[in-house]
Amino acid sequence: MTQQQETGCVLRLFGAQSTAVGKTVENFPPQWRAAAQWKSRGAETLVALQAQSPSGLKKAAQALRQAFSADLYGAGETTLPAAVVEALERHDKLLICADAAAGALLEARLENLPGAEKVFDFGAVSYANPKTGPLIEKRARLPKDCTDPLRQALARAQAARRVVGADLSAACAERENDCVLVLSCRKGCFLRTVPAGENPALWLLDIIRRTAANKPQAEGTGFLPARRAAKKDVLPSPQPKRHPLRRVCMTLLVLALLAALAAVGAWKYTNGNFYALPEQLRALLTEHVPRPGATLV
Repeated sequence: MTQQQETGCVLRLFGAQSTAVGKTVENFPPQWRAAAQWKSRGAETLVALQAQSPSGLKKAAQALRQAFSADLYGAGETTLPAAVVEALERHDKLLICADAAAGALLEARLENLPGAEKVFDFGAVSYANPKTGPLIEKRARLPKDCTDPLRQALARAQAARRVVGADLSAACAERENDCVLVLSCRKGCFLRTVPAGENPALWLLDIIRRTAANKPQAEGTGFLPARRAAKKDVLPSPQPKRHPLRRVCMTLLVLALLAALAAVGAWKYTNGNFYALPEQLRALLTEHVPRPGATLV
């Protein structure tokens, strides 16, 4: 009897937590006879699955697909840029860039992919166009004294999408220690702050892929509705952190106020003689409590 050969496959995730992948693998039923190894590089995680039967491999892969449906972008040798082109083409979405910074992140990664020219303009009809580029700046309607790169990126992304008539418009706000990625769609703008040490191009590609496929964004990616994104003051003021003792102090203050009100009421009820309060309360209760054999009217 020949030993059955193991089968395997590789799944590619972006934005998934490595600990969450480990918990999912640990919950594989023993009867599947499946195991997995995974390795994360930045926000990208490769999961190598192996099983002793095709059915076990299929069940293990399906479990990961269900647990990480939004994070899973491909299998085998699929790259994230290729997954983005496939998602844009499948859902009939046109992607443009609103500025050169976003163009530098995307164009080099998409230029050699088959079908990319059908879903991405490479700046030809957007920011790099001699007529459309100035029109985008004009439609952005930014004050001359505006120096906030995030406000500029938000305004350009929304203006570019409307001027060109595209479905998605990407922009990038470059700052000293990080950059903010912006993707404008009809409903609003997705935003993500990427530190200088990470790869902003991959994060922007993942935001585009999820938006095109109508999938939830990775944890840490924010969203501004269209009306709010159109306002000049788009950044919400940080919420002050409440001290843990604040709630206790408020509770004690309310209790003290109630005690003071009770003391005032007792003072008036006893005409200033607190020692008579117990006897008066006892008489009040005795007066209103029916005695045995009494008839309530």
